[in-house]
Parts: sequence; C-alpha cells; structure tokens
Amino acid sequence: MRRIALVVLAIASGCASVERDLGEAKASWQGAGYDEIVLRWGAPARSTKLSEGRDAYTWVSEGAVSHGTLWPSIGIFGGSGGVGIGTGVTMGPGGGEFARCERTMVFKDGRVVEQTWQGSAEYCSTFRRT
Repeated sequence: MRRIALVVLAIASGCASVERDLGEAKASWQGAGYDEIVLRWGAPARSTKLSEGRDAYTWVSEGAVSHGTLWPSIGIFGGSGGVGIGTGVTMGPGGGEFARCERTMVFKDGRVVEQTWQGSAEYCSTFRRT
C-alpha cells in the first residue's frame, strides 16, 4: 500500500512539473514581437484579423515524446539511439508517442498580448523563449 502511495505521489509531482514548465514557456513569449517568433518557429500555419483589429497567428508543431525525450520534427536530429528527420517522421529509441503543439498568439501593436496553447504539455513546454 505504501509503494502505491509513493508511485502516485511521484506521478503527481511529475505532472505538476510539466504544467509549471508549460506555464513558464508561455510566459516567456508574453510581449514578444511577431518577427522574433517567426525567426524561431517559422511562418504561421494560419492567421486571422480579429474584429477589434488585433491579429491572431497559429503555429503548429508535431514531434514525438519518447521515454521522456522529445524529438521535434524540425530539422535533422541525432542523439543516443535515435534520429529524426524534418518531414514530421520522428523516431526515438524504442519508438515514441505522437505529440502536437498548437500555439495561437494574439498581437496588439506588434506584440503578444494573449496566448492559447493546445497539445501535449510536455512537448509544448519545449517551445520556451530563450
């Protein structure tokens, strides 16, 4: 019984850490300029003009979460036992779980004022501004 409680506690701690990392990643982009985001993430997948004159842009990324290791599908990546190619096909050691992150940024006067991130919290948290 004690072991089960320890496992549950460890899982809960890990989830809280991932959510905190995601929150920090989002916060890191608040106030960023459009050009900086395009330089880091490329062109947005879609955009729209909101009724109050603000612009909304959405970036979509796909990759894999593999045994706690993320393999983004941008560029060519190599590492201990896995290779990923920028076509969206990603392989890691022992396979991997598909992950997707959609980030919609709303801009006012050229700066991020609002954000909505959807997808794997673990994968999305890798898009932190450095």
